[in-house]
Amino acid sequence: MKILLITPPLLQPNTPYAATPLLAGWLKQAGHDAVQADLSLGLLLRLFSQEGMADLAYELEIPDDGIAPYMETVGDVIAFLQGRRPDLAEPMAQRGWLPEGPNLERAYEQEELLGWNFRGLDLPDRAKHLASLYLDDIAEAASQLDPHFGFSRYAEKLASSLPAFEPLRAELESSDSIFFEWLEELTDAQMEKHQPEMVVLTVPFPGCLLGALAIARQIRHTCAGVTIALGGGYVNTELRELKEPGIFDYVDSISLDSGFLPLQRLAEGGGLVRTFVREDGAVRFYDADAVEIPHNELPPPDFSGLALDCYLDMFEQLNPVTRLWSDGRWNKLVLAHGCCWSRCAFCDTSIDYICRYDPATPETICNWIESVMAQTGFNGFHFVDEALPPDLLDGLCDEIVRRDLQIEWWGNIRFEKRFSTSLIRKMAQAGCIAVTGGLETGVDRTLKLMRKGITVEHAARVLADLADAEIMTHAYLMYGFPTQTLDETFQALETVRDLFDAGALHSAYWHRFALTAHSPISLNPATYGIELVAHPQPAFALNEIPFTGHFDYDLEVVGQALKTATYNYQHGVGLDLLAIQWLKTEKPK
Repeated sequence: MKILLITPPLLQPNTPYAATPLLAGWLKQAGHDAVQADLSLGLLLRLFSQEGMADLAYELEIPDDGIAPYMETVGDVIAFLQGRRPDLAEPMAQRGWLPEGPNLERAYEQEELLGWNFRGLDLPDRAKHLASLYLDDIAEAASQLDPHFGFSRYAEKLASSLPAFEPLRAELESSDSIFFEWLEELTDAQMEKHQPEMVVLTVPFPGCLLGALAIARQIRHTCAGVTIALGGGYVNTELRELKEPGIFDYVDSISLDSGFLPLQRLAEGGGLVRTFVREDGAVRFYDADAVEIPHNELPPPDFSGLALDCYLDMFEQLNPVTRLWSDGRWNKLVLAHGCCWSRCAFCDTSIDYICRYDPATPETICNWIESVMAQTGFNGFHFVDEALPPDLLDGLCDEIVRRDLQIEWWGNIRFEKRFSTSLIRKMAQAGCIAVTGGLETGVDRTLKLMRKGITVEHAARVLADLADAEIMTHAYLMYGFPTQTLDETFQALETVRDLFDAGALHSAYWHRFALTAHSPISLNPATYGIELVAHPQPAFALNEIPFTGHFDYDLEVVGQALKTATYNYQHGVGLDLLAIQWLKTEKPK
């Protein structure tokens, strides 16, 4: 079967998302003609073009002298960020070459105020940073035409935990957004080019759902008879209890969890696996008996058909770790299906992508690495596992060194004691340049309550060893966790301050705790001192659950203090202040 795999808008523009190359490799091995297209990148390139600037000027009634500087520079900026015009770094790094919108103006003001020359960036990085802020200015102007538009998301808030489908349908059918118009043109071009019998849309995040449905709607209108399938991380998390048939006006099937077997069955017939369809006006779920495909038996990802030379390197934030998400052509690879720990009380531990742990062998992973490098020409890898297993990493690093693979890689780990000093040194030798991981509440009592499996002492040692090995570190942090007190919250911030001050932590970000439907906490709320708020059973999406809990402080105020403090720590500012001094209001008793 001719199958077209599509990544919808909007995702980070610097590298292909992992799903379609993985599925393309599997479907081709099964004998199908699988092709792929990244319409997230396509939509951004349509915006950041002379035609896009002309459309914005027309829609926003921007005078010729206001849009002309952007018309003259946008092509060169894109070529530079794609790596095709490195010669432009020198002129682009000088003030006056790029037209200045709000983001660029603020950057220059900050540079003058702090006298830091953008933290000592070299010429190419300075130009890349300024060019990225230039695109941010254009994107902010574009959002005036459609408030749902964001650089790496589209209608994210609209799609998150949406109990009914009708608001999404209303937005889809009533919107006259220019982005829908462009997306329809891009969809038509891909359908004409490939003439597929089936289209598969991956929806990894809420901010991709509306774009995916806009693509599906256009295919419905123009290509009768083409089967449309939907899947991805958002579906796996939020549509597990789907009862709303309206979404099947746009797609024919919705599959849960790993897509390899469900798509093969859809293409070849036979019993459907983990798949919703609409029958007689109602949603029906089919799940034929099937043995999961061992992760070790999967073929390498297939990147053929993707315009790898058209992705954009973005460098908006000066933090060296944060920039990894948007800067660099990282080949995304999964070492193991599922999480090697899968016990955290706040996590969706009952869902397949967490609870079913199935690793590949170091030999297989290195075979994938070699295949991917040969296809893409890039030696950078982002291992996108939930948590990289220490035992697997130990063997993988040995195999990388044995084969003399010259690669750079990064990924998410758990700051646990199994990451010994010797293993961390081995990781650095094998090309590891950065890790991210959950320090969460940063206090042993709440870490134990959430069954995180780490202690502050062990995490601090791991972070120090990583920094000593010249591996950059980023910590995910959480506030508002049930029973977490104000003193504990700022005790955690003191720990973060100490880690930054010691050079063991290079980047961090605070997230507010959210209670999700598939987490152990939602099944045992009393253990965590919270009560679930009664709400109607949703027919469409279910993820975040409302709850009440006792906090003796304002979560919004405290959250802002934590984020402000940590942002300053990342820039070496405020490390001499007590953590509680970032809280501007009087400390509650």
